[in-house]
Amino acid sequence: MLQELQDFGLSEKEARVYLAALELGRATADELAKQAKVNRSTTYVQIETLKQKGLMSSYDEGKKTYFAPESPEYLKRLFEKQAGDLESKQKELGKLLPNLTKMFETAGERPRVRFFEGKEGLITMREEVLRSKNKEILVIFSQDALSNIFSKEELETYSKKRSEKGLRSRAIYTRVDGKFEGAQPPLTERKFVPPDKLALGTDMAIYDDKIAIMSLKDKISGVIIENENIAKSLRSVFNILWEFADKFE
Repeated sequence: MLQELQDFGLSEKEARVYLAALELGRATADELAKQAKVNRSTTYVQIETLKQKGLMSSYDEGKKTYFAPESPEYLKRLFEKQAGDLESKQKELGKLLPNLTKMFETAGERPRVRFFEGKEGLITMREEVLRSKNKEILVIFSQDALSNIFSKEELETYSKKRSEKGLRSRAIYTRVDGKFEGAQPPLTERKFVPPDKLALGTDMAIYDDKIAIMSLKDKISGVIIENENIAKSLRSVFNILWEFADKFE
């Protein structure tokens, strides 16, 4: 139950001392320390914090001070307090967010090249692509490399999010098993190029004045470049490839 108590807001040592108290009933600090496997001085600190949370009490008997656990029912009150605190913080964030966003949007020129690492970094990049103001996204990707990183469900969820935002996609892709069969997803137009004609280990998206390039082999990483001229040039390259892909359709 140690982990469960931590999930409800107790620290590991608080949880150890509280469980020891439940097992022993009334006990001295030395007895609690021994049972909880926590040193004596630390045990006193945990007892005080547990008393503040209403989970432990103390009383004197003779020359000794004993400590006793209070009912675990008080954990409900602790959890309810945490929920209330979280709700309060959410409201505060709601008030603060517009000002923070305004500061972010007017904070002068930002770095034009940003680097990302790992799958979570790629997810961040893909989420940014979905914030494109231009309603058309141009994509060049290796389906095989992409499927090595993202599950079928993750890819389908991303495609659904894009269509829900009204973002059209023109995509050139390679795939060892050949072109996709059946109807294309909503707001999607794809063209196939054999892997031996277009060797790819990346996923590249051109949107607004940005290019997101994700390396999907070896070390997973990515870069977003924000430059109007580069984006315009790569759009021209994409359109040439788009026409070239017709011969394989």
